[in-house]
Amino acid sequence: MIPFVQVVFLLFLGSSERQWNHVHAFQSSSCHIRGTRVSSSSPSILGTTTSLRVATNPETSIDPTGKRTTPKEVVSMFDDFAESFEEKLVDVLDYKAPQNVSMRALERIKEDRNGKLYKSAIDAGCGTGLIGPLLRPHVKGPMVGVDLSPKMAELAAELVVDDAYTANADKVKNRMRRCGEVARTAQNIDRLYDGVFTGDLLQLHDASKIKFIDGLGHSVTSFPTKPVELIVCTDVLCYFGDMSEILAKFSDRLQIGGDLIFTTETLAQGDYNWVMTVSERYAHDADYVRRMAANAGLAKVSQTPFTPRWESGEKVLGILHTFTKTDDVIASTMSPNDLMDKPPL
Repeated sequence: MIPFVQVVFLLFLGSSERQWNHVHAFQSSSCHIRGTRVSSSSPSILGTTTSLRVATNPETSIDPTGKRTTPKEVVSMFDDFAESFEEKLVDVLDYKAPQNVSMRALERIKEDRNGKLYKSAIDAGCGTGLIGPLLRPHVKGPMVGVDLSPKMAELAAELVVDDAYTANADKVKNRMRRCGEVARTAQNIDRLYDGVFTGDLLQLHDASKIKFIDGLGHSVTSFPTKPVELIVCTDVLCYFGDMSEILAKFSDRLQIGGDLIFTTETLAQGDYNWVMTVSERYAHDADYVRRMAANAGLAKVSQTPFTPRWESGEKVLGILHTFTKTDDVIASTMSPNDLMDKPPL
């Protein structure tokens, strides 16, 4: 495994796809599982029964429990890379996860909400706001973003509504229009997000720990304390191994009947719940995610394989998850044996 210090150093060496892959994407050809390497060319056997975890390497950025990448390292990595993040991700890796998540929200509106737009939304782990222009048409009320990296969140905060936006625009500059507050006021245009904040997603229950990015004319200046109708989380949970706590936090922030739409990465084969890959990102078994979501009061709507991006000429394996919050999800969707997580080996 490449020590994390070397991984961050690669960010400053250039813009090649291989360099960026070390930081943003796990290498699709193999991964570490408890000291062994498993080839992704093997057939898929998702939904298996054994939990595998990776022993923590003291040189990595993983927290002592092995359950997530440390917030400090996430902030350091993405603050350093914020300015070129969109260009690398969209132009080099053909990143499509925001389109898939926003399209899923539209499908829910058409198929399950009788055409009604969402009245409120949280973009959890908003980054620079790549999903913002795509999601905004589906949210009638307040839409706020929150990210751990201040510099990433600041770029999301600078976004404005662009009436000339088209979903088929090929270049980042045509999708992401930003301006300072003086220019925005002079042009009389609205901010894309109603508010943008910085903070840890595991602290969404405590609004006092979610800090508002001030000075850009946003209308929502305090993180919402009332549950919302939609939470999206795009390419973020790869920095969490254990999903139980983060899904419980999301559930707490959702209204009954509200939707949670998010992405994870997965492996082509292996008996596991979650594993840390060679790039220090986590991959998750779809059935494990379903069980942890059910424990949090979230009923499965769909779990669909998709390609969030390409790397080294190969498709990255991903799952697009849609869950909805109900009162009786555990009783209706799970057997008694499902209520307990699988123990680690």
